[in-house]
Amino acid sequence: MKKLLLGAAVSAALFGGAAQAAITLDGAGKVVVTPANTYEIYLGGASAALDYIEHLVTSPLVIAADRMCDSTQPVYKFKDNGTGKDQNAYYCTLNPLNPQLVGLAGGKTELLIYKRSAGGSAYGVTPIIDDAKGAATASIAFLNVDPSVCTVPALSAGLNVSTCTYSATTPGQFQSHKPDFGVSDVDPEQFRGVNTPAGFSGVTSSDVSLLNVESAGGQVFGIGATLKLRNALQEAQFGVGNACVGSETEACMPSLTRDQVANLFTGKMDSWKDLKVGASDLYTTASAANKPGNANARVHICTRTDGSGTKAQLGINFLNYPCSSAATAPAVDTGALIETIAKTQVHALSSSGAVSECLRELDAGNNTIGTGFNNTYTAGGARWAIGIQGLEKNGHLTLPPENWRFVKIDGIAPTLENVAKGKYHDWAELTFQYSKTHVWDTSEDLIVKEFIKAAGNPNVIVSLNATNVHPFGQSGYLASPKNFTPAVDGNFVATYPVNIYSHATTALAVNNCRVPTAYDLTTNPASGVQLQ
Repeated sequence: MKKLLLGAAVSAALFGGAAQAAITLDGAGKVVVTPANTYEIYLGGASAALDYIEHLVTSPLVIAADRMCDSTQPVYKFKDNGTGKDQNAYYCTLNPLNPQLVGLAGGKTELLIYKRSAGGSAYGVTPIIDDAKGAATASIAFLNVDPSVCTVPALSAGLNVSTCTYSATTPGQFQSHKPDFGVSDVDPEQFRGVNTPAGFSGVTSSDVSLLNVESAGGQVFGIGATLKLRNALQEAQFGVGNACVGSETEACMPSLTRDQVANLFTGKMDSWKDLKVGASDLYTTASAANKPGNANARVHICTRTDGSGTKAQLGINFLNYPCSSAATAPAVDTGALIETIAKTQVHALSSSGAVSECLRELDAGNNTIGTGFNNTYTAGGARWAIGIQGLEKNGHLTLPPENWRFVKIDGIAPTLENVAKGKYHDWAELTFQYSKTHVWDTSEDLIVKEFIKAAGNPNVIVSLNATNVHPFGQSGYLASPKNFTPAVDGNFVATYPVNIYSHATTALAVNNCRVPTAYDLTTNPASGVQLQ
């Protein structure tokens, strides 16, 4: 008993005298938020970074000094009843082992972080700018964590998970709030032109001057192909019946060139028959088991809506858009277009989870009603499609089965090592941003700053990358050389994942339109860039 009392006393002291209260459950076992005990923080933006955010907030694998939540106490996850990835929230007891979270002036013991992914990265940029301008449009829809719309939590993968009925138009099924900070797959200035979501204005350099923008490191992106398309590409590049067909190894990964990807995403090739294999074509050479169900082999693209940072980085890395006024923008959403029309079928989706669903359902030839993607192309079975995703997706080929696979670009696999050696170019530098004039609740600015600092720490990133191991190698995230020193001689060290390259310079902030270069080779005599 003395030990229990002592433990309680120490815990209370750590949190500045606040009583250590458990998260409240009602009589039915549903979570009830207690504002008096809870720091409530709102984060909008990049859906590709959702797993990254969730891991940072909830995982016990994050080093104790940087962990946000007390891993000895229950941690709750809330998800929307659609994709489960458009709106989320995480509720926990603050970690007493993180020195930056001890003795906060607010005196609260719980932390609730709302994460909006719907609409993508632009929702981590434009509302933040509107906040700085004092505009009413700064308030956007977030999940409403309330027993009236959320289920009793069930334990899943170490988290107590509750599903909440969500609609951005139904009172009680959402809450309107200004985001405290935002996260985007690319820097804020890239959200112009077609990267501007409906209802918002394009971002200008004067808008960016209203924000504090912090580099969060590099994220690897890639091109995913439906499983049957991946297999057909293997048949075309290695031969029908070759042992590589269906294999998951790096040596057996098929490849598309940067120019082929550009042609596909701009709609220049509307049929897979436009990809030639000698005197034949990809559709004709494919075995019956891997052929799509549409004889015209219409191209399907699973992409993101305007305002998505994932879509923005694709434009930058494959099309030079919006970096050049002469650049071609990606093809726009085509809706439920019939396949007899000779046009690429473009499915623009609001989250990365919906992109995965798009690829899954097109490959399987089925449709799940009421979710992020409505597959109206089930007649005849499968369709071939490609999509854009971050490499934190489909690691370990985990369940539920993701029947799509990443491909090489220009013969290079999308691994951390290949990015760090300057060989693989489809990556972008994420940023966090908040208004210079944002009005914070007591201590919440300190929590956000600690969150941003931990997010870019290679010692934190390494634990996240452990979940991003693919059959072709490790991928995911790299710390920025602006904030951490890379390994000597330009070598890549998986246990200390720091990029050598950056879209920033020692004099200029991150701009993903800038060709990445070695950040600073002058301060470390042993530094350099690997030739191999």
